[in-house]
Amino acid sequence: MINYPNKKKTYETVKQSVRNVANQGMALEEMINKTNAYYRLHEIALIAKRPTPVKVIKTNEFKHIVDGFFLEPSSLDYVGIYNGYYLDFEAKETTSKKGFPFQNISIHQIEAMKEIIKHHGYCFAIIFLKAYNEIYFIDGKDMVFYYENGSSYLTYETIKEVGTLIKEGYLAPIDYLKVVKEKYNL
Repeated sequence: MINYPNKKKTYETVKQSVRNVANQGMALEEMINKTNAYYRLHEIALIAKRPTPVKVIKTNEFKHIVDGFFLEPSSLDYVGIYNGYYLDFEAKETTSKKGFPFQNISIHQIEAMKEIIKHHGYCFAIIFLKAYNEIYFIDGKDMVFYYENGSSYLTYETIKEVGTLIKEGYLAPIDYLKVVKEKYNL
């Protein structure tokens, strides 16, 4: 997204790149990354994809990793700051018509949500339900509650009840901060 060392993205280049991929079946994380680039460019928020620590064992002649392992379990996917508030969230996709299966989230990610909530940060999940072509914002407290109460799924009905539908946008493909602002009164 960022052109180093001296090239700076302009409003027009971000707008053009978003236009090229919006509503064309782009992966959830790519849409979030485009949205985060828009937020950063317009100084709305600073939110980044958290890298997963990997130990590289072997690369091929093209410097592509062909063998390696994760050094530690990853936390949530994205971390950042908005209006002076700490945000941390997970992005998930599912093809299930039943809803979001909790087997798609790790216990250490639920534990991370609990720690963030404990320290008065804001955490949530953005879930793309491919079967319905809908993207929902689910508060971290709800994720923790349903996970710890033994549910194997966050059912579609529950998602519609406790979640907030995120409408796809033009310049910010998934304008989730609009929901964050409303949900948390930020």
